[in-house]
Amino acid sequence: MIKLVYFDFNFWRVDILRLCLSYSNIPYTYDRVPRADWAKLKPKFPFGQLPVMILNNKQFGHTHSLAVFCAKKASLYEKDEVKILTINQVLDWANDITNRIAPSIRAAMRDKDFEKSKKLRKLFIKNDLPVWFSYLEELLNNFSSDNNFFTDKFSIADITAWRVIYWFYSGKLDQINSSFIDEYPILKKYFLDINAHTKFSTLDEFKQITQGN
Repeated sequence: MIKLVYFDFNFWRVDILRLCLSYSNIPYTYDRVPRADWAKLKPKFPFGQLPVMILNNKQFGHTHSLAVFCAKKASLYEKDEVKILTINQVLDWANDITNRIAPSIRAAMRDKDFEKSKKLRKLFIKNDLPVWFSYLEELLNNFSSDNNFFTDKFSIADITAWRVIYWFYSGKLDQINSSFIDEYPILKKYFLDINAHTKFSTLDEFKQITQGN
């Protein structure tokens, strides 16, 4: 059985794996690592990072690689080369926008420098947030025939886009509230439709994420 390992909080890097597997009723186990234990445990994991997947007593890392594996197992990937490129672009977009907001998060969480965090967040909102959400909206508009799904059927791309949009939409990021998405009408409709996708929104993992458990 697949085992997933991540920190003791919800985050898109592991949530997309859990949602993907659960969507197709693929069993898995999930271990949460307390942040306080991370320094001593870090050397034990590939690349010194989480999430990690344990399969056949071997550890595997890197979000993109794990997402592709889970998506293929769950039949939420594609065989068409162009559609594969589309999915991979969404996965890379998620990583890119995370890397751009990360300095403001580290300043608060790691350095406890809240003034620095506040300044960095303002710069992110001014310079990066509109650019990167515009990129995602353009990607959806250019590659989807009806703007319902990135590859015209529900896939790991939609799980990833939904999860990262939800992160920004949730109000849990200082200085960013849900109204930001009003600037991207195509993306807003897409997000709300995925949010109401019956099979997806009834998953236990979906409820854990949206209810903050």
